[in-house]
This record gives sequence, C-alpha cells and structure tokens, in this order.
Amino acid sequence: LEYTLMMIQTLFQRLISFFIFLLAYFFALRESGKDRFWFLVYFPVEMRKQAKKSLSEASKVIGTFVSVEARLVFLTFIILSIGFSFLKFKSPFGIAFLISLVDGLPFLGIGIFLIPMIVFFIHTGNLFVGVSLALLYLLTITTRQFTESYMWASTFHLKPVHAFLIMACSIYLFGFVGILLSPFLLFAAYKVKQHPLFTE
Repeated sequence: LEYTLMMIQTLFQRLISFFIFLLAYFFALRESGKDRFWFLVYFPVEMRKQAKKSLSEASKVIGTFVSVEARLVFLTFIILSIGFSFLKFKSPFGIAFLISLVDGLPFLGIGIFLIPMIVFFIHTGNLFVGVSLALLYLLTITTRQFTESYMWASTFHLKPVHAFLIMACSIYLFGFVGILLSPFLLFAAYKVKQHPLFTE
C-alpha cells in the first residue's frame, strides 16, 4: 500500500511538472513569435547587445549543424540504397532509410545495424554478402567523414584537413558531447583565423 501511494504521488508530481512545462513552452513560443530575444530584458542593459549578437551567431551555427547533418543522412541513404540494390536486398530503399536514421549517432552510427548484419552473413556462410557489406560500411563512413569535413570547411572557410582534425579531436576528447561541440569549435577556429594576429 505504501509503495502504491508513493507511485501515485510520483506520477501526480510528474504530470504536474509536465503540465507546467507545457504552459511555459506555450508562452515562450508565443513571445518568441513577437521577438526571438524577449528574454534579454532580464539581462543588464550594457550586456544585451553583446548577448544578442552571441545568441544570433550561436543560432546560425546550430542551424548550419542541422543542415549539414540532414545532408549527410541523405548521402548515407543514397550510398546504402545503391549498395543494397546491388546486393539484391528486398526493400533496399526502406532498409537504407531505417539505417540512415541512426547515421548521426556517435562512434558506431550505421554500424549498429551493419556490423551485426556482416557478422550474421559471414557466420551463415554467405561470405560474398558479408564482405560486400563490410566494404559498403567502410565506403559509407569514409565518404561521410570526408564530406562532413568538406562541408564544415566550406561553411567556415577553413581547410578540410583542419576541419577534420578539429572534429576528430572534439569527438575523441568529449565523446558524444564533442559532436555537439564541433560546430562551435569550428566557428571559434574561424574567428581565430579572422583575428588581425593571424591575417596578413
């Protein structure tokens, strides 16, 4: 009985919290429709201009991040669709679409699906399909990585090798958070490059 009462109380608290969140979200969206930076009224007057500039730049970086990731998912879908069609899989486009949805996950990404598929086909004696999937996996992640570096490099006017090294170090040092930090680190590198100390 005590456990049941505790569960009911916890459920009720979560429902109340969710309702408050919905209300706050509704009013935030309503105010944002009028002015995106409505919350800056709670900043000191001398800080508002700089805060607005910083938030505008951050929103542009986030927008670019979403755009780049969407194009990379589409690229992964195209490569996998061609590969699965070549291997005569049933519903190659559907399978490619489902696998490409996890393309943005750190470390493994599409490997969450492809690696078990590779192991299964090799274990069941279908060596050709297993090796073909392994080559398809390597081709996809290599193409994706170079394309991602090129996209970010062209966005921030950096050399692709610099963009690749910054992203690799970010993911290596910070893990999953590094993926989210990468655009901001690339933006910081772009700002450093523009500084008078580094310009001719």
